[in-house]
Amino acid sequence: MGKVKIGDIFEINTGVGLAYLHYIHKDDVLGELIRILPRVNNDRPTSLEEFIHVEESFMVFFPLSAAYRQKIVERVGYFTANHFEKPKNMRTKHIIRGEFLGWHIIDTETWKRELVKTLTPEQKKFSPWGVWNDTLLIENLASGWTLENWS
Repeated sequence: MGKVKIGDIFEINTGVGLAYLHYIHKDDVLGELIRILPRVNNDRPTSLEEFIHVEESFMVFFPLSAAYRQKIVERVGYFTANHFEKPKNMRTKHIIRGEFLGWHIIDTETWKRELVKTLTPEQKKFSPWGVWNDTLLIENLASGWTLENWS
């Protein structure tokens, strides 16, 4: 089985098709950062090369090693992650007592937060801050969740 390593590509069954995850960064606190590759496929592509170079749908921290040990994901390939980096900024909703107050833009190096009421077009491209478990990841992939429709 072996340990997961940066660059590994994994497949996860979403119930509506297969999605692909590319492990690109290890954070000492949040764990493994993965790129969510575009498209949910009915079958495994004959070559992952055809869409590994395409811009990811988003990135998220995910307990990849645990998911691999539990056979929630399957390692299906490898592609160097040298030219992929942890994003400078990510975002999360700021909700208090059920009331949406805006968005926190988080600097991923300092963890400093900036509250904004409305996202700029650039900020709408920021990936979600935090760690998603396999249930949340699968639900969001199966429902067609995107950064653009995240409100």
